[in-house]
Amino acid sequence: MECYNVTVNEKDQFIPKYTNHNQELIQFYDFDPNKEESFATRMARPNNGREQQLAQVIRQYMSDLKLSSAQEHALNQLAQGAKVVIGGQQAGILTGPLYTFHKILSIIVQASQLSETYQQFVVPVFWIAGEDHDFDEVNHTYVYNEEKGQLKKVKYHTLTPPETSVSHFEPESNALMEVVEQYFAQLPETVHTKTLICDLKKMIQQSNHWTDLFKQIIQSCFSDQGLLMIDASHSELRKLELPFLKALFKEHLEVDKAFKNGQNKTQQGGLSKMIETDSNVHLFLEYEGQRQLLKYEEGKYELSKSTNSMTTEEILKLIDQSPERFSNNVVTRPLMQEWLFNTVAFVGGPSEIKYWAELHQVFQNFDIEMPIVLPRLRLTYLTAKTKKLLAQYQLNVSEVIANGTYEAQEKFIRAKASNEVIEEIDAMIKQQEAFYERLANEMSKTEDNQKLLRKNHQIQLHQYQYLKQRYLTNIERENDISMRHFNQLTSALHPMGGLQERILNPLQFLNIFGWDMYTSSTFPPLDYTFEQLIIET
Repeated sequence: MECYNVTVNEKDQFIPKYTNHNQELIQFYDFDPNKEESFATRMARPNNGREQQLAQVIRQYMSDLKLSSAQEHALNQLAQGAKVVIGGQQAGILTGPLYTFHKILSIIVQASQLSETYQQFVVPVFWIAGEDHDFDEVNHTYVYNEEKGQLKKVKYHTLTPPETSVSHFEPESNALMEVVEQYFAQLPETVHTKTLICDLKKMIQQSNHWTDLFKQIIQSCFSDQGLLMIDASHSELRKLELPFLKALFKEHLEVDKAFKNGQNKTQQGGLSKMIETDSNVHLFLEYEGQRQLLKYEEGKYELSKSTNSMTTEEILKLIDQSPERFSNNVVTRPLMQEWLFNTVAFVGGPSEIKYWAELHQVFQNFDIEMPIVLPRLRLTYLTAKTKKLLAQYQLNVSEVIANGTYEAQEKFIRAKASNEVIEEIDAMIKQQEAFYERLANEMSKTEDNQKLLRKNHQIQLHQYQYLKQRYLTNIERENDISMRHFNQLTSALHPMGGLQERILNPLQFLNIFGWDMYTSSTFPPLDYTFEQLIIET
């Protein structure tokens, strides 16, 4: 594999502005991610004193996995006070979109670079957002059939989707097996296919809950890089979080006020509103088998999916007795993460970085310094076939990543068309426009005459436009192979009108390279960059 950087002209200029010292954006964060001094400051920050307990919790959470020597070293270093680089994601089916792996790569690369620069071991940590309950976001993935040039959606089907945290959901093994079968049916068989399918089915048999399969796949790919994992919904972690959970609850009115003030400030600064929530408590409670958002009204705490309400004393007692039943929402999760870890940098995607801006005053309310908020690496994989097609049609990979091949396809069709035919049809359209204007001035202005004229004009224009369109469509049909090539390029590099990493699944490429794809012997060494990385496979 080879790796190189390209600049993609993004429609959303948030990340380019954020990574180029734009003070209108940087004001909403404590650190500029572009400055080395930001990292020096965070590396020198005093520890919170919870690192030994946290290391024990993570070790317990990962006890069902065979830890690599690199992971053992990372756990020991964490217990001794090593700083961390952290990021997280929901547990998607078969790990979900590629950007989940790209976050992990970003965490590993940044931790490694900081370790080398400061001669202090920095631990890479991945936070599994198992507390989330929006099952529709995680129950499907996409696979690209390169031979047909088509994307196929593969979904886990169930008549009883979970209403509580996905970490508590017990999926049906047969349904997960079917997902694996459907996925690989769209891919060519390679030397790795049978091993992948066999290993995934073994993992499914060893998985009791939804996040277990997710956890095992990540372990198979990144254990040798020393990556540590923790599920936000892990009960032992909740026990460790208990003191801060109580503080968040007791100060929820101040938290809500700071959040709303911060959100208003970002909107006044020209940013779009990112966080939508009806809660003023910003905590969830698992109640009657459902994850329910708490809301404070008239001295009591209402539940979003129940008619019951609770008092302050009842909530505090429940936190003490069953902290695992509580979880953070989007407003309080970053605070809890920072309270737990000695963080140098948090790695996030564009949307996460935007909503962290709205939380600046919430951090300040607790006198907690926001870590460096670092955009994840953005990668696009370029297969030999895709590279060949780009060269064949003389297309720029950056343009196709950003916009697909629509313009190139139109240009190709026009090049095959007769300029004389197109010009003649366009000339007739102009003549018709002029003819309509002349008659409109000459004919009486009665409603019947004007209606007759407009109708006739529309018919004539439609005929000319239809002639032109059908002529170009016929050229498309005559060049069917090329049209399929353009479609393949768009499906591979600009699927569903967006970035490849937001649609395709890591197994698309693990099928080519196997579980060792992301090891140093296979994957090219990466330097942290805010540009788009092209990985030629």
